[in-house]
Amino acid sequence: MDDRRAKAFHLLKPPCVDLSQTALGYKVRKSTAKDLLKCLERLTETLLAVSRSLDAKLADYVFFPLSHVFSESKELPPRLLEHALSCLRLLIRHGWRDHLSSEVGKQLLILLAFLAAGNNATDSKSKQVDEDVATIAFDCTASLFHSSVASSLGRNGAISPDNIPLLGHTLTVILDAISNSVATKVRLAACTSLLALIHGIDDEEALRNFFPGIVSCLAKVLSAGIRSKTPWKVLEACIQLLEETLCKVLSDSTLPSAVTTVRHSTASKTPTQRWTEATAGQVKIALSTVLPLRYHDRPDVQEALCTLCLSILTKCQTMLGDCTSMILEALVSLSSHAAPEVSRRRSQRLQQIFASNPELLDILKDSLYGWTVALPRVASSNDEIKQTRTLEQLSNAFRLLSAHGMDMKGFNDLVTSNLQSGVASAIKLSSPNAITSVANGNTELSRVFQFATSSRGDHMFSPVIFDSASQGNIASGFKMLVEQFEDSTMCTELQRSLTESLKNTTGIEQIAVLWLTVTLMTFQSLQNSENGEWLNLPTGHLESFAEETYSFSLEILDRSAYDDAVDWRLQALSLEIVALQAKAQGQCFRGELVDALYPILERMGSNNAALQHHAVTCLGVVSDSCEYPSASELVVQNADYLVNAIAVKLNTFDINPQASQVMLMMVRLCGSAIIPYLDDLTESIFAILASYHGYPRLVESLFEVLNAVVEEGARVSPRAIEPAAKTIPSPRRPYKPITIIDVVAQLQVLKKRPCHNCPSTRSPEPDPEISSIREPDETTQPSTSEDPSPPSKALTLVYTITQQTTHHLSTPSPALRRLLLTLIASSLPSLSPQSTTQADTDASFLPLVATLWPHITRQIFSPTPSTSQTTTPLADLPTLLTALQTLTIISQHGGSFLLSRFSDLLPKLQNLYRQLQQAMLHEEKTLGRSRASRSLKFKTWDQMVGLLVTMVVYVGITREMEDAVFEMLGGEALLRRREGVRDALEGLNPDAVWSLEEEGNSKKDEGWDEKWEKRKPVVDGWEFKDVEFR
Repeated sequence: MDDRRAKAFHLLKPPCVDLSQTALGYKVRKSTAKDLLKCLERLTETLLAVSRSLDAKLADYVFFPLSHVFSESKELPPRLLEHALSCLRLLIRHGWRDHLSSEVGKQLLILLAFLAAGNNATDSKSKQVDEDVATIAFDCTASLFHSSVASSLGRNGAISPDNIPLLGHTLTVILDAISNSVATKVRLAACTSLLALIHGIDDEEALRNFFPGIVSCLAKVLSAGIRSKTPWKVLEACIQLLEETLCKVLSDSTLPSAVTTVRHSTASKTPTQRWTEATAGQVKIALSTVLPLRYHDRPDVQEALCTLCLSILTKCQTMLGDCTSMILEALVSLSSHAAPEVSRRRSQRLQQIFASNPELLDILKDSLYGWTVALPRVASSNDEIKQTRTLEQLSNAFRLLSAHGMDMKGFNDLVTSNLQSGVASAIKLSSPNAITSVANGNTELSRVFQFATSSRGDHMFSPVIFDSASQGNIASGFKMLVEQFEDSTMCTELQRSLTESLKNTTGIEQIAVLWLTVTLMTFQSLQNSENGEWLNLPTGHLESFAEETYSFSLEILDRSAYDDAVDWRLQALSLEIVALQAKAQGQCFRGELVDALYPILERMGSNNAALQHHAVTCLGVVSDSCEYPSASELVVQNADYLVNAIAVKLNTFDINPQASQVMLMMVRLCGSAIIPYLDDLTESIFAILASYHGYPRLVESLFEVLNAVVEEGARVSPRAIEPAAKTIPSPRRPYKPITIIDVVAQLQVLKKRPCHNCPSTRSPEPDPEISSIREPDETTQPSTSEDPSPPSKALTLVYTITQQTTHHLSTPSPALRRLLLTLIASSLPSLSPQSTTQADTDASFLPLVATLWPHITRQIFSPTPSTSQTTTPLADLPTLLTALQTLTIISQHGGSFLLSRFSDLLPKLQNLYRQLQQAMLHEEKTLGRSRASRSLKFKTWDQMVGLLVTMVVYVGITREMEDAVFEMLGGEALLRRREGVRDALEGLNPDAVWSLEEEGNSKKDEGWDEKWEKRKPVVDGWEFKDVEFR
């Protein structure tokens, strides 16, 4: 050891001598601060190297030159002080250790307190360095309190009165740094120093003297931590300091000697009863400002606060008995909103405390009573965070009390009533926009039907109330609370209360009760699926609760979905009850479909997106529970119930839209499989249409059903099965110039015809329409050897609907006319002779086309026939566009049968085409070509071009019509390269097409940079020049 000490002294001597000489020279300005800094850095390195060999004497030797440095601390730069303090810290920790003399220790405390307080520098750079100096100074102070200076200040004995001012000043500097310093590292170092002081002093009387100031300072910092951005590490350190202070001064272990009489207080150094009571009251106030930190977002702060609360309950329960209630509330809250594993650990610790001290359960029960009473008030406030926290505390408190078998008699009614009132208050605060979100049902139908007709899967209901993110937390809190009741003896009472409230409440209160009922039944259903039982209750209670709730839900659903008196949320929750009942009964629920299926389908047609989604989900749950392959199969197998229910309403001329919506959902869900059941219902629909044609909304809803029937019925035709089948275009005559020989041949044919003006030779002229039906021309396809099958029931129904629809095209409603035109366009492809092999289709289809023709053309040229006011076709472009689309489909399937009709209609078509083209070109000038191409005027013009192309390709034209066709299609339509125009015109006259193309290339219209590819004749040995048009 002597060799190591001698070696250390040999190494320390040179830097100590240099530092002493440099420090003395600095006083007389012979040395600079830079020289002094180099000496301190060298000494620091040497001390680190020989730290294991230091002792008290070597520390005294090294401290001598350092004392010269500290004597000039006011003049030295902060960086020099930082290095000097680093050397002092090494001497305290490794040199003096427990052998520091009392005098030296006092001097060092004075020095360190002075350096830690700083010089109140205003320069930002020096202030930052001062923070580093203060940090090291507090570290040195903590080391001093751990060393022998504590013995001289009162460890294992009483503190000398002479030392009280010194400790008081040091404590003041430390507390000021904790409260007011802006640097986190300074505050943390001060906390470490204060903790060392509390641990280093065993004089209880001295600690009691310092106790008020310490607690007051810590409470000030911790209470400000909720409102300000106090670093979480500082909060954690201050909470730990508060725990150490309270447990050392107010521990129950000091109770026997602490409670003394006032008469002996002057002679005893133990606290009096009066002091204890006064101090406990002040501590309670301080804790009330600290405990809100349980809602701090840092888990470290929450954990420190939980440790403080547990320490008070286990070590200071008697001394701080008045604080027990709020400490328990804080612990319940801390174990409620923590991470699952942390929450479980804290709850177990609480249960251990309750097991060792059952009296705490009564205190917790009183707190639970207060929370329950305040629940409606809290739920009606706008503070969603407070609502969530209250619900979490209630749930956790119930769980803790139930775990210890606490008697809750006399508490059931209060809990159930306030729970219902709390949910109702929270619902009233919900945003109406978030609740009544309505979407267009037509845009959602494809997604809805795809979901409903899918195979088995997980069907989840979307939230009916509390659907926003913040409200979702409130809903989770209420569900957690109900879950605690589900496993307790209060469940039966809660069921009884909910059943009575369903019948005795209305409005929001009734929605709240039904939501609680759904929540309770959901937990019961989950327990049933996990444990194989419905609930740990008598079967009678359970079945009665489920049946009464299910009956109430059916009563709600039996009322029309369009009844404004029934809140849609009440209907949606009733659907959830039906789904839960289906889950509980399984396949046995099939018998309940007679009453439950119709209301479900009715709400699938709702325009309320949330209610519609609920109905779809409910249908999926019922289908899975009853073990049907899909929802559509469920409807098909129960079609007799539904058809009978719809027929009763239709035959009694019930004009509510309920029946039509159910029928629409049936058709959409089941497709063509349901069509054979609907023939009688279709007749009833047309009977209602004949009687109530003055009700546009009713008529429109009924035709929506008929349109769905047509769309689904059309899919059973071979055209839907074989998409490759296409209508046969009319054969085109190859273009051939007329010569004199052709003229002579035509005259000879005319000469041989009989004289129609002669009575003897006149014969009745056959109707060309009937002739075209009875005597097909040479282009008709030869009949096959196979006998055609009779028309199917679905196609017969489609034909009937299409035929009856024409009588309603005179309706003044444009939307309804467009719907009827769409219906006709959907039905024609399946009824066309070229798309089916069934019997009598040709004989029935062409008369149908003849019937439709005047009605469709009237929609094009006279859009409002029922009014006396003259309007142009362009006045209602949406109807005109739909009519042109329908006429295009008729032309495609009518073929040459329509040639004479198009010939008569051609002048009107020319006039309409000019109007549409003019409107389209004006739209392009106004909006530009890119935006105009998406406008309704452009789409209508484009559809008009498509109609003309279809007429040329499928109907055919006479030579008298060619000029008019070229006038329309040979202009903008050809130059814009509209699909099909060039091919159609080339079939009539390719030379004319070539001429039009060349003329268009030569014009170089503005905006049309692209030109048609020039095609020249190709003959061996010859080269043709370009033709220029001027």
